[in-house]
Amino acid sequence: MQYERLGAPAGHAAFLLVYFTFFLDNVLLTVLVPIIPDWVRGESLALWAERAAPLAQLLNTTVQRIADETEGEGIGASQLAVGAVLGAKAGAQLVAAPAAAAATERLGPARCLRLATLLLALASLTFAWCGAWCGGRQCAWCAGAGRGAQGAGAALAGVAGLALVSRARRPARVAALLGAVALGVLVGYPFGGVAYKLWSEAAPFQLIAAAFVANLGMQYIFLNKPEYNEVCEADGGGSGGGSYRSSLREVWAERRGAGGAGAGAVFAATALLAALEPCLPLWVMERFHPQRWALGAMFVPDSLGYLVATSALPACGAALGGERAALAGAVAAALGALLLPAARSLTALALCQAAVGGGVGAVDAALVPALLARCGAARLPHRAALLQAAASAALALGPVVGGVLSFALGFETALRLLALAALLHAALLHRALSDHPLSEQWGAPPLEELSAETPEETPLQPANFAHFH
Repeated sequence: MQYERLGAPAGHAAFLLVYFTFFLDNVLLTVLVPIIPDWVRGESLALWAERAAPLAQLLNTTVQRIADETEGEGIGASQLAVGAVLGAKAGAQLVAAPAAAAATERLGPARCLRLATLLLALASLTFAWCGAWCGGRQCAWCAGAGRGAQGAGAALAGVAGLALVSRARRPARVAALLGAVALGVLVGYPFGGVAYKLWSEAAPFQLIAAAFVANLGMQYIFLNKPEYNEVCEADGGGSGGGSYRSSLREVWAERRGAGGAGAGAVFAATALLAALEPCLPLWVMERFHPQRWALGAMFVPDSLGYLVATSALPACGAALGGERAALAGAVAAALGALLLPAARSLTALALCQAAVGGGVGAVDAALVPALLARCGAARLPHRAALLQAAASAALALGPVVGGVLSFALGFETALRLLALAALLHAALLHRALSDHPLSEQWGAPPLEELSAETPEETPLQPANFAHFH
């Protein structure tokens, strides 16, 4: 059964509830960062918590070495535990992406969104229980389990939410959903620190869990309708569709053509941003000696740049077109990273970071809506899972690669090499988008008119971002 196009009022409700889910997921993602060090070791890791980036996934060798010198023996193991806990979410999200596509294909997007919200609420309660019940190694295991549950819920929410909103054929809404990621990061980090210090260890997670429960109730009220729970039938629905194995095969098949080019661009851009997270704070400390509050806000320019790009691209995209907007974003991110080591002040540093974050946001906002609008209804969950897996892999691998290169070559040399690699990938992206143009998306026929078996549509016309309005 093919998806039906959403009506305007119901479409608004679906978009707002998916946006709220994405926002809360990313608030929960960053709330844990300033809290988990105290759980694992106590106040001896408070300094690390202030040096860490909001989206840190893994502690690299450089951080461990400096911490060993300043904190004494034994802290390296605690840092490894902290890094493993923070990295568990990206790993679980990567593994769960094909399962999320299979569930969305078999159950329908609205049901899967409710299941994802329930998983995220349970993850929040798990974190609240960890802080109140245990400490040390047991708390690390408890928090790791919660982080894994959050990754599975985030994968399911990402695939189901993108599939639900994309069928309305309004790419501006998909771009706005990406902005919820940056907004959640901006809110989560200070919210976690403040709620933790003012009330209790469990307070921020209890509040987030209550918000997820309220979101779940609203989903039952507004999305418990047949049109939101229609099931996709892949390849006629008779060949084992809906299983993890078949879904993994379908997700892998989406790498061909424009799907692979777009997923590669999402991976490269996100990995470049993620590579900064474990290394940049220490480099800034050595070079600029900022105050502690400035270290806590280290990655605010990146998140603001991403939020502005995903919000502004639909309005100004008519002057560029989809492919040109994506290429401009990829080049801007690479140039921002290339110029960052030459920054002579915190203001110049913030501008370079904003360029990186804005470039990554432009790549996502230009490519993700177009790639989802390009395919038929039955392929939506699989293509959304491919994009989800690309971003999750970048978040898991980017900090590791950045940390290893920084340790071996120094931060400045490592960042310049990564920026040059990003520029090279922008050239490859230009070639791929020339072979598989996406501009026709913005004037494409309604989604229900696209066949699930149609591999790639022929170009129709230049991009028309005015269609967003």
